[in-house]
Amino acid sequence: MEIPLSSRQLNAGMLRIAVPHVTPESNNQQVMALFSEHKTLIGLPVLENSRPLGMINRHIFLSQMSRPFFHELYDQKSCIAFMDKTPLIVEASAGLEYLAERVIETGDKAVTEGFILTDEGHYLGIGLGIDLIKTVSDLQAKQHFQIMQSIEYARVIQESMLSRSRQGIEESLNEWCLYWQPRDCVGGDIYAFQRDENGWLVVIADCTGHGVPGAFMTFIFASALEKALTLAPANEPERLLAIVNRHIKQTLSQLHPSADLNQSNDGCDAIAIYADSVNAQLIWANARMHAFMLGVEDEEVSMLESDRKGLGYTDTPADQQWRRFQRPLRIGDQMMVVTDGVTDQIGGERSIMFGKKRIQSLLLQNRSLPMSALSGVLLEGLQAWQDKEASRDDMTWFGFRW
Repeated sequence: MEIPLSSRQLNAGMLRIAVPHVTPESNNQQVMALFSEHKTLIGLPVLENSRPLGMINRHIFLSQMSRPFFHELYDQKSCIAFMDKTPLIVEASAGLEYLAERVIETGDKAVTEGFILTDEGHYLGIGLGIDLIKTVSDLQAKQHFQIMQSIEYARVIQESMLSRSRQGIEESLNEWCLYWQPRDCVGGDIYAFQRDENGWLVVIADCTGHGVPGAFMTFIFASALEKALTLAPANEPERLLAIVNRHIKQTLSQLHPSADLNQSNDGCDAIAIYADSVNAQLIWANARMHAFMLGVEDEEVSMLESDRKGLGYTDTPADQQWRRFQRPLRIGDQMMVVTDGVTDQIGGERSIMFGKKRIQSLLLQNRSLPMSALSGVLLEGLQAWQDKEASRDDMTWFGFRW
C-alpha cells in the first residue's frame, strides 16, 4: 500500500510514547510494582545496555502471577521468564508505510500491546498500533484516490486482530459456530475469546458505524477490552463492561468537562459471557445485545436478560454498572448471540425486518443439528429473506452447545 506523499517526511518516531522499562536484572516483583503503578501500561520493554531484549505483556504477566504459588516461585526471579522475546522493534526513522507493513506481519500483538522504537538499535520508547491506524487513516482521508487502499489495509489489520480469538474458539470448544460478515470491506462488529483455568470468556460487540469508521471503533473496543482484562477477571463480565465503557468515553474525550455532546455519540452494544466449566454455570452481562437460549429440556427459545445502556455513548454515565446474570448449564443447552445487522435486515414480501422471532423459530426447529449446520440454516434463511435487498449493516453471530 502507498502512504500519501504528504506523509513521506513522517516516520515511526512521531508515535513515540515514553514508558518505564526493566532490565534482565529486574525481578518479577519489580515488574508487578510497575504494572500496579502504571494502570494503563500494556507492554513493558526489557532492555540490556539500552538495547531492547523483549516486551512483557501486562495481561499475560498478571494472569501467570495470579496462579497458585507463582508469587513464591517467581517473585525474585528475572523478569525474562515472562518476556516475549520477539516483539516488533522498529527504528524511529522508518517511514509509516514500512511500519504499517511490519504491524500487519506481526498481527494483533503489535496493535494491542504496541511496538518498540529505537535509534540505531538503542531504545527510545514504544508506539501503539491504534495511534498508527489513526495517523494513517487521517492521512488517507485527505487524499480521496487512496481511500480504497486504506480500507483494504484496515481489513487486513482487522482480520488479523480477530484471528487469535477464532483460533482460541477452535482449540477450546467442540460444538460452536461463528459467522462474521462486514457490510463493507471492514466493519464495526468484533468478537474476542479467552480461556482460563476454570472456563472461557467470549465477548461480542456491535460498534457504531460500518466501513472504516466502524472498524476504527472496533480498534478502540479491542484496546479497552485488553485493558479491562488486566483489571478484572474473566468471570466478572459486569466489571469488564464497566471498564470498557469508561475507556471508550476517555478515548473519545467524552469525560472532558468541555466535551461537546452534540458532536460524537459513538459507542457499542456488547455482551460478555463467561462459561464456568467447573461449576457448570453461564455468567453474563449484557448491554443491549440479542442473545438466545434453548435449554436441553426447554420447549421454546428464551432471550437472555439485558440492560438498556450501551457502552461509551454520551447518555451512558461513566460510572454505569451492568447487572450480573447467571444460570446453570446442562449438557445439550444451546446459546446464540446475534448482532442487530441480522435482526434488522430488510427482506421478505413486505420488506420488513428479519426480526428475533424468526431466529427463535429457526433455532427451535433445528435444535438437533450440529452447531455448524445450525449456523448454515440460519445463513440460508437470512439470505432467502434478504433476496436482492442490500445488506443494511454488519452481521455477526456466535453460538455454542454445552
